[in-house]
Amino acid sequence: MNVVVFDLELVKRFKIGQLSTIVEIGACKVDYATKSIIDQFQIYIVPKGGYVEKSTRAFINMDKEDMKNAVSFQVGIESFAAWLSKDDYLCSWGKDDRLHIIDECVRKGVNLDWFNNYNDIQPQIGKLLLPEVSHQIGLKTALHAAGIEPTGKAHRGIDDAVNTAKLFIRFIDRITLRKNEMTAKDISNHFNKKMIRARKPVRPSHPTMKKP
Repeated sequence: MNVVVFDLELVKRFKIGQLSTIVEIGACKVDYATKSIIDQFQIYIVPKGGYVEKSTRAFINMDKEDMKNAVSFQVGIESFAAWLSKDDYLCSWGKDDRLHIIDECVRKGVNLDWFNNYNDIQPQIGKLLLPEVSHQIGLKTALHAAGIEPTGKAHRGIDDAVNTAKLFIRFIDRITLRKNEMTAKDISNHFNKKMIRARKPVRPSHPTMKKP
């Protein structure tokens, strides 16, 4: 049994409503029996326009050579799916990465039948590390609380995946993983929630003054 811990990096967004765009997939394959990392996957993805802005490259530690080797979203996500085994568990730190994959795959017509056995491991590890904290804790905070020295650079997909895998291995015997399948209902629910959020009115920061 293998557990794949993955992390996504996105194009920096500056406008309200701007769609998320994945620019890096980093992942580690953990052998559950030996509690060790046995393989890694990393790929850069070039947006539709063919260029990654300098602000995004700086944020995710992507250089010009990396951009030359970047592939289209379809090639990148299909390469990731092909690297997985049928019974692998997919894990990430927080549920946002799952939502970004669903969102972009559906928008770009990429099949999601490979995206199964997903688990957000942040709540379980966060509760073990800091039981008094009710909100989601960041990866950096979790590593510090666990006494784990971070590998590489923050906001680089493969490095964040390695660090998350280290946390998973530390608590592997106390984490429950569940099998599941991506369904049409999951996808529909995701987009329905997006529509509700988009239609939700923005409350004014100050009460409206009534005319005398």
